[in-house]
Amino acid sequence: MFGVAAAVAITATTVLSGTAQAAGATYLTGIGAEQQATYDRVVLTFSAGLPGYASSAISGLEQCASGKPIRFPNSAAYIELDIASAAHDDRGNPTYPGPRQVATNLHSLTGYAVTCDFEGKLKVGVGYKSNVRHVVTSVPTDPSRIVIDLRH
Repeated sequence: MFGVAAAVAITATTVLSGTAQAAGATYLTGIGAEQQATYDRVVLTFSAGLPGYASSAISGLEQCASGKPIRFPNSAAYIELDIASAAHDDRGNPTYPGPRQVATNLHSLTGYAVTCDFEGKLKVGVGYKSNVRHVVTSVPTDPSRIVIDLRH
């Protein structure tokens, strides 16, 4: 079911990475979150194929255009995914029409945000509490998704 999985310690500088690359243009079409018994999950869904991505543990999130900080209450740490994709098509029409920032009240996940969708840069940030022991990513392909599990 899952094509690639990775688990890393929270203290690592690079938290997530993937080399999957769609053959043509791929766009972000959805973001969602859910709580499970032992982890909280964030799912990013893409239109056609999996884009390449990398992510780093960072001290805080900010909007790329304004530099305005994005904070979620009770966050102890953040990760930000740098994704070779966009949340809009070549005509500028949104492919992800959902909210750009969502605060959650899950066991570990405090929120997620599209921090940048500008000039070929798509970044999505995730905030989480201090109870997260490690982060696990996977890239299921039907449909094309990047899945982030915050294990507590």
